[in-house]
Amino acid sequence: MQTLIVTAIGSFSASAVIRSCRACGFRVVGTEIHDPEDIAESADVDRFVKVPRFDAGDAYLAALSEIAREERALAILPLTDAELDLLNLHRALFRPAELWVSPEEAVRAARNKETSRAAAVRAFADGGEAVPRTGGGSEGGGRAASLPDLSARFSVIPTERLGDLGEEALFQKLPLILKPVDGRSSEGLFRVRTPRDLSGALRAIREAGRKTAYLVQPLLEGPVVCVDTVRGRDGACISVPREEHRRTFNGAGLSVRVFRDPLLEAACAEIARELGILGCVNFEFIRTEDGRYHFLECNPRFSGGTGFSAAAGCDVVKLHLDVFTGKALPRENPASGCFAAKKYIEVVTKAC
Repeated sequence: MQTLIVTAIGSFSASAVIRSCRACGFRVVGTEIHDPEDIAESADVDRFVKVPRFDAGDAYLAALSEIAREERALAILPLTDAELDLLNLHRALFRPAELWVSPEEAVRAARNKETSRAAAVRAFADGGEAVPRTGGGSEGGGRAASLPDLSARFSVIPTERLGDLGEEALFQKLPLILKPVDGRSSEGLFRVRTPRDLSGALRAIREAGRKTAYLVQPLLEGPVVCVDTVRGRDGACISVPREEHRRTFNGAGLSVRVFRDPLLEAACAEIARELGILGCVNFEFIRTEDGRYHFLECNPRFSGGTGFSAAAGCDVVKLHLDVFTGKALPRENPASGCFAAKKYIEVVTKAC
């Protein structure tokens, strides 16, 4: 039985990821920075290992490398942005174990708000003559001319660098969003509605010394729509959209409506092609009252709501594993619409 290492198993996506990995016949080693007694999923893995925090740098990398060596692990599945960013820079440390995420350049492009935005601009501008079909080419191929112009329904949010704007210009743009160019999980993000909000946000950013690394966008109102998207090696894509009704402060969905939208799914496939995505990622949009989707970001990992896609009939974790084990994606998307909510239960992690 081959072994996979799943990191950060206390995170939102962990239960769905572990469940699918084991259902696919893999042995799972789970890592966390907390003691197993504090992590419900510690009982779901074949081996639990407490590791240093990602920001311990070399100590974290050495610990994970040692686990991979001991276990003769086939691959590592990082579940958080912070670990993904670090592991993406040090893939060679874990060989022969592989990092089962998108290629190194694709991860970097997706994690950067400006480069991912540029990919969405290209995807939407191409319109009807550049919409991908399921089962396209492997290296940037997979385009067909059979769907309506994407630009009629999709757009990117106008974005400027904070360092290029004076305070007076910022006051004229209220309400707005301030976000780090390399932000993750809403860390360092400011929703600014009033002059007082703006003054406080600018003060906090100056104290952090990150003024030139911040982006400015108009604050759009509307539901967040997340789309779990899996892209195969042949360019084929399967996407599962969901409208998030209740979310945590860091943006993890608690209750959602899963739905199907062929044009939205095609738009996600085209952005994934532009970025060079492989396997499962998650796209986020704001849908405004006029029905337009405004691209927010690409998270090049499993989303916190991965389990919602599985509940709707499409196990995107299994499809991700299929991609990295050389299998083709199914021709038809098995997802169906439904309402779903995350349920918390109590489990005994250790007898006293």
